[in-house]
Amino acid sequence: MSDIEFDRDGPPYGAYLLWFMRAVAVLWMAKGIIHWCLILGIGQADPDRFLDMPVLTQSAVIVFAVFDLVAAVGLWMAATWGGVIWLIASGSYFVISLFRPEIFGRQYAMMTTIGVLIVLYVGLAFLASRERRHP
Repeated sequence: MSDIEFDRDGPPYGAYLLWFMRAVAVLWMAKGIIHWCLILGIGQADPDRFLDMPVLTQSAVIVFAVFDLVAAVGLWMAATWGGVIWLIASGSYFVISLFRPEIFGRQYAMMTTIGVLIVLYVGLAFLASRERRHP
């Protein structure tokens, strides 16, 4: 037995992580639906807008239309793979926006939001894992 006493009345980081994942799942579901609306021409004045985009932009939109919805489902289920898929999807979007602005443009607000969400997720996951190790 360890000589270290852990405070069992501390914040429930596992519950915080669960609700954080569910909130991000709703946001990423909306992001995926926005990509699908763009592909299908829903809500656009010009239904051919997607077809008029450069092929590289079309490819990125299709990838994120699928990837974002898969990540949202995994996050909502609070599955480990959901967090991993979301980290890959959000990190990819961040990197593409940063280094290839001709695809989606420089979306500073989105890049900042993604950066903050990634830091929060990693921090909560770390704290929740410590909580599980020391009940």
